[in-house]
Amino acid sequence: MDASVVARLLEQTARAIYESRGPKAIHAGQWAVLRYLARAGRQARTVGGVATYLGVTHAPASRAVASLARKDYIVVKADPEDRRVRRIDLTPAGRQLLEHDPVHRLTTAIEGMSGERQKELAATLELLYSQLTKAA
Repeated sequence: MDASVVARLLEQTARAIYESRGPKAIHAGQWAVLRYLARAGRQARTVGGVATYLGVTHAPASRAVASLARKDYIVVKADPEDRRVRRIDLTPAGRQLLEHDPVHRLTTAIEGMSGERQKELAATLELLYSQLTKAA
């Protein structure tokens, strides 16, 4: 099979995870922010922490945080111990939204594969990720 065909299939698969599109939809980067905030410790729940996790600069991380705050999925507050620091927390609506995380669809699809296929897929994706991050 031609490598460009495989690349397009991988791209289509990644897009298929996020079936909702449009101005009110939560985009892939915003889902990643929500997932990060659900797992991150208190000290890491800042725009800087989000930026580091996503591998982006402060500006796009700040835009994603602001968008999620406008949708009432997160709240940004000054840290009571250091007013210069802004802490980010999920709201109840944000926690509820994560119950419908589109990545759950991908997890289910992968779970439907044999253990051997899962291992092969993981090894292939790790190699691709390694090559792509080296090139960047």
